[in-house]
Amino acid sequence: MSKPSNCSETSSITPQCQYYVVRKKRLCRMTVRPGRQYCGEHEPRPKTDNGKDDLRIPCPNDPKHTCYASKLKKHLSICNARQQQQPDYIILNINGSTDTEDCPRLPLSKIPLKTISKVIDKVNILYDKYLKDKIPMLSEKPIHTTVLDEFNDPGRTESSLRHLRQASRLLHVVENEGFVKPNTCFIELGAGKGHLSYYAWWAWCRDTNSNVLLIDRASLRHKRDNKLRDNCLKTNQNKINATDQNEPDDEWGESSIKYSNNVHRLRADLANLALERVPAVRASEAVVGYAKHLCGVATDYALRCITSTGVLDKVSGLALATCCHHRCERAACLASRPLQGLGIDAEDFNVLLGVVSWATCGDGRSRDARKRPLADSRTHTRTQTRAEVTDDDGENYGTKNLNLSQERREIIGKRAKMLLDWGRVLYLKELGFDARLVYYVSSTVSLENVCILAKKIS
Repeated sequence: MSKPSNCSETSSITPQCQYYVVRKKRLCRMTVRPGRQYCGEHEPRPKTDNGKDDLRIPCPNDPKHTCYASKLKKHLSICNARQQQQPDYIILNINGSTDTEDCPRLPLSKIPLKTISKVIDKVNILYDKYLKDKIPMLSEKPIHTTVLDEFNDPGRTESSLRHLRQASRLLHVVENEGFVKPNTCFIELGAGKGHLSYYAWWAWCRDTNSNVLLIDRASLRHKRDNKLRDNCLKTNQNKINATDQNEPDDEWGESSIKYSNNVHRLRADLANLALERVPAVRASEAVVGYAKHLCGVATDYALRCITSTGVLDKVSGLALATCCHHRCERAACLASRPLQGLGIDAEDFNVLLGVVSWATCGDGRSRDARKRPLADSRTHTRTQTRAEVTDDDGENYGTKNLNLSQERREIIGKRAKMLLDWGRVLYLKELGFDARLVYYVSSTVSLENVCILAKKIS
């Protein structure tokens, strides 16, 4: 199998903005027009007709980007974030919850201490009864061949290597579970920039009738799947030229042209996506869903999306690495109902969503503070404690008086996260899946190292 080449060479082909981003310690990666040094975001302000500097203002459609005030009307007519006619596979809140939130979520600092203690006890009891020693660590695997070239790049940072290890492991998981079959639509849920699907295409879709479908609600720059399309176009042109010259077939063969359009990206919120109406899904015999760090409530939307009527019969398996459980919503979370049957009511569930952050939040100090000498760190810990909050009756609020060590807080946070994922597993089992939780990488690679694995029982 041919491997994807390292894609760091594009910067020498396309001019790059020369603005230095201090926060990221690198140049801006936006491309620039020929003859310009800066992108539209960082170009020095031009002058208006009256000689004053033209101001950049937040775009009314999406304040994450800006435009010149003098060109606002033109910008609104072409802005990517403008309201447009939606395709038929977008149906508002089709995968969301119809339940109303009757118990508003509060920060832990405004919740009585005895309520927090009660929830912690319930978490420990449920974990010991249903999950203790029942989440296996998957065996080690070598770096996947499609990832190996980039992994061996000497310029890779440790952070980048950790992401590559996770991508490699998820590729192995999908293969080991037997999900890779002909005419399959491999769907990356919450795709981001599409790194995982980039490797998936090289591993499973090149020269086949399978395809990859990337779904994300954001319109991101520097998407990796663009490189797949560029590569296919270049290969097709070479193939046509070789045919015109009566040259023998190259290593790609005729299937290179036939399957060059098997990369698809949808900009859609998973809460609003009717997956059975997507052409790439309709044309496939099987569907496999996968994700790396699918954030919070997006996991619940994704599970409803890929198990909806019209898609469920095609789904052969899922491999979803979850994260950011504090961003779940009780009304939409699939774990809410099964946990309610085990004694976690609405108020307890909202406390649970606060406790889960203990698994990854560290000790509350900044990176700079953690680099200080030990003595300074102890001083910081003593002086930066939370203020105790009491009501008129003297009842304690918040977590200050829990008297839990940092290590114990992390353990409780991890257990709470696993309970939420276990509730999702129970949902999949009800739909006919053999579902389970696994550690797909070690905690030294990622603290968010739990993956939901589900295989359709035939």
